[in-house]
Amino acid sequence: MMGVFASKVIGLYETLNRGCTPSDILDRLYKEFREDIPFERVSIVLTNNEGQIYLNELRHKKASNMLQGRLVDAEDTSLSEVFRRQEPRIINDYQDYFAQKPSSELTAMLLEEGIRSSMAYPLVVNGIGIGALIFASSTPNAYNGDLLAKARILANILAVAVEKTILVDDLILASITGLAKLVEAKDSETGLHLQRIQNYSKIIAEQLSTTSKYQRVIDEQFIEDIYKFSPLHDIGKVGIADGILLKPAKLTEEEFAVMKRHTVIGAEVLKKSSNNLLRRGRHFFDMAIQIALGHHEKYDGTGYPYGLAGEAIPLSARIVSLADVFDALTSKRVYKQPIDIDVSFKMVADESGSHFDPDIVQAMLDRRLDIIEICELYKENIEPVW
Repeated sequence: MMGVFASKVIGLYETLNRGCTPSDILDRLYKEFREDIPFERVSIVLTNNEGQIYLNELRHKKASNMLQGRLVDAEDTSLSEVFRRQEPRIINDYQDYFAQKPSSELTAMLLEEGIRSSMAYPLVVNGIGIGALIFASSTPNAYNGDLLAKARILANILAVAVEKTILVDDLILASITGLAKLVEAKDSETGLHLQRIQNYSKIIAEQLSTTSKYQRVIDEQFIEDIYKFSPLHDIGKVGIADGILLKPAKLTEEEFAVMKRHTVIGAEVLKKSSNNLLRRGRHFFDMAIQIALGHHEKYDGTGYPYGLAGEAIPLSARIVSLADVFDALTSKRVYKQPIDIDVSFKMVADESGSHFDPDIVQAMLDRRLDIIEICELYKENIEPVW
């Protein structure tokens, strides 16, 4: 029996060597290893620097997953010791475990899914715990030491896949962000435009997430992504000639037509950068592509490049559009002096429903003091602490 398992493991290694994502590995585990390890659900959880875990990948026999995409404190789960000690753990009876820890929301949800036992093995890279591979069964007492040995082998393979994914993502993002900063250095008086925009965008997204309309749309991952990708909104200006990009006077109609192409150019640059970084069938830079392409669209449909209106414009682009214009108003440019911040707030409020999404304008106004703080901090060249 171990020979069959070993041959499957070799096939898994070959898949990894050909280039794959953690999602690909999970697909293969779910399809091929259920005879070797009993489970109804296999999942990856990843940890962050704040002691939280993110349930970002699940494979389950059910069509929907209540736990997908949840961000929880590790200390509120049975995984805290797995991460702290970097040791595996088995829970043989979740009903008994819940009786001992009735406040565990996660355990209650697992029981509702029909899960009765689970086995978790830590994902460790260079001595650092980055997450865990978890097998879960509808049968109590489904796991033992022999199955832990198999889980260890699979967890080590998965850790390599996760490490490669994170490394490649970080390298490409760093390179593209560096290019965006070079473009901005030519087109900005202060050099802090990108930092202000990413902080404004984060503040607005955080505020929107507290409203009933957006609380299921904007999660921690959305907020993290908009902070990470909003500085790439003007990456397409790399394809615009300096004579147009840096012109101190008003652009001619022909020049403005060329300038408007930076939205499409930016989207293409990001698409090409992420060709090898597919996640669950999507590009790593999906949000960045939406922002680059849509941050000059207007809520009333009079923007460019496609004249999209209302919620046809991606939410991330609608947020960055307001952050970008507000920063342009309050900043010095080669063709203008900064506009007073109170006047700038009034100007964007006046454009609510025409240029900007009213919900997003209201979110900015609700966090007015935080927006002002960012504006003032960056005038003094101080990095805000979040």
